[in-house]
Parts: sequence; C-alpha cells; structure tokens
Amino acid sequence: MLNQATLAVCYLTITDMKTKKSLQPGFAAVITGASTGIGRSLAILLATDYQAKLVINARTEDALLDTKRIIEERGGKAIAIVGDIAARDMPARLVAACVEEYGDIDLLVNNAGISIPGLLQNVKLEDWHRVMDVNFFAPLYAVYAALPYFLKKNQGTIVNVASVAGKVGLPGRVCYSTSKFACLGMSEGMAAELIHRGIDVVTVCPGWVRSHFFKKNNLSSTMDPTTIGERKDFRGWMMRNLLSYSPQQAAEAIRDAMMAGDSQEIILTLPAIVTDRLMGICPPVAFAVARKVPKQYLDNTELGELEVPKSS
Repeated sequence: MLNQATLAVCYLTITDMKTKKSLQPGFAAVITGASTGIGRSLAILLATDYQAKLVINARTEDALLDTKRIIEERGGKAIAIVGDIAARDMPARLVAACVEEYGDIDLLVNNAGISIPGLLQNVKLEDWHRVMDVNFFAPLYAVYAALPYFLKKNQGTIVNVASVAGKVGLPGRVCYSTSKFACLGMSEGMAAELIHRGIDVVTVCPGWVRSHFFKKNNLSSTMDPTTIGERKDFRGWMMRNLLSYSPQQAAEAIRDAMMAGDSQEIILTLPAIVTDRLMGICPPVAFAVARKVPKQYLDNTELGELEVPKSS
C-alpha cells in the first residue's frame, strides 16, 4: 500500500503538471550564440513558428546581423547585440535590452559555448578561466539577470545548452568537460529549486551537431561531424543519418522541450544517448572507452612538458 509520504509526492507532481504553462506566441527571449549552429537555427525557428521577439548575441557581427535579417523576414523581431558573452556586464545588458524593448522576458537561452582543445600539459590556466567564463559563469550571470522578472510573475523558461561531454570526461577535452559538468550541475539544481515557482529549466546535452563548432574552436577535423557528414561514403551516410543532428533538428528538439511546459533534460543524438545510458548503468565501461580515444582525435598540438616551479 502507498504510504502518506508517497501519496503527497504523487499529488505535488500531478499539481505541478497541471499548472505548467508553455510559452505563448509573441514571447520575448534572449538567445546567446545566435550567429551560427543551434542558436541561429533556434532563433529562426522561434521567429517562424511563434513570431518571437528576440535579443540575440554573438561575437561575429556579419553572421549575427544575417540571423537578425532572417528572423524579421520570418515574422519575428530581433535586436542584435554584438559582443563577448563572457564580458561581465553582457548577460545583464542582454536581459535589460529585452525588457526595455519588449516590456518583459519570458525565455532565456544560454547557448554560447567555447572549447579549447589540448592535453592537460598543453592547456594554460588562462584557458581554463576563458572556458569557464563562457560556458559556466556567463549562463549563471544571465540567469541572475533574468530571475527577478521570472520570480515576479511566477513564470519563465531557462534553457541551458550543456553537452554530452558533461556526462563523461574526455582526454584532450578536460577543460571543456569540466565546464559542461558544472553547467549540468547548475541546471539540475536550478530545476529542482525553481519548479515550484513556475520556472522551467530545460537542460540540453547535444552530442555531434553538424555546425561550425569544431572549426571555430580548432578541434581535430578527424572528429568533425560536419566534415565527415559531407563525405559520400558509408561513414558520411552514417554521420548524416544516424550519429549526428543538424542544427535544425537540434533546434526542433529544444523547441518541443520548451513548449512541453516542464523542466527536463534532453539528450541529442544516438551516441550521446548511449553514452548517457552507459554512464548510468556501468561507469567503468564508459571510462574505459573514453580513455581509449586516440590522442590525434582530440589534440593537434605537440605534447609539451609542464614547467616545474622552482622552490624558494
């Protein structure tokens, strides 16, 4: 028989499900990393389907303005703010622009990301700070900027784009994996805390996405899903049809999760799903696979030696 505690949990869960509200047409949103890839596709999709009013951000002006042009052609509105999301004032600036121009903010998408590849000996401490600033602290600052508006109306949606690299640490990507592990922990904690305030937190863990991410971040071309997907052989077919997502497919999955009106984690691509399940069922096996990845797939630089500090 069910005890009173179990019944109470079931009642609260059902109540949460009944009171969830999905985003309405014409909602106002901030999307970072909107010049290419998932961010660009999501911005265009939301403009097309919901006439969303957007504030979009990226560092590349030409590409960002092109995203703005398409958004407006599809029936949405857009303010393009060019700049580094890791600049301390940028997240608050984006939220403030959204509220000032559109009167509110309903959705925050923390999509911008960066990776600095390299084995531990080759990654400098300033590289760690850079990756953490973009992948963890910038989303955190953005949430703090948007949260007062969400709490005031007991409604809002936060989308944090993490990575399957936040599920299992990869050699040659330790810096990146660390930032995404932190992003996942932040998202899960926020989701648990904010659910009773009507605020949804959608955590996105992509695997391979056929975007410009690998080229922009100087990652090994031997693992670039875009390059592999362009091949006409069986490996290219597998990458296009089974192992990876296009940015459009990823954007559609994120849209569906947001519109479901609930906090959830979504894992994109079959290899990412397998990795996640393997980590849950048998972490040692997942770790054994990760440590077998060849160095040349992860780091194109020569192996350097760490300088040993001199004792005083």
